[in-house]
Amino acid sequence: MDFKTIINSLGIVISTLGVYIVYKYSPINEDVIDGGQADTDFAKIVMRTAKRNNNIKKGVYLIILGSLLQLMSNFVPSAGCSCC
Repeated sequence: MDFKTIINSLGIVISTLGVYIVYKYSPINEDVIDGGQADTDFAKIVMRTAKRNNNIKKGVYLIILGSLLQLMSNFVPSAGCSCC
């Protein structure tokens, strides 16, 4: 396996991990906030939301990094390249 394939495969794995993180912490998977009950802990909700948003940012950064690695692999010469 040449270096080009390794970089491309690593990019795919990193992008897949990033997509999973974004999905896991997306608002689609968030429970509905109760309808204004007196015992609602808004500080806890704010902390949970901040943590979720931070994890989504990390996921997006991983997707970008993986995509850049895949793009970079297009410019790495193959092991059997006779052009160099």
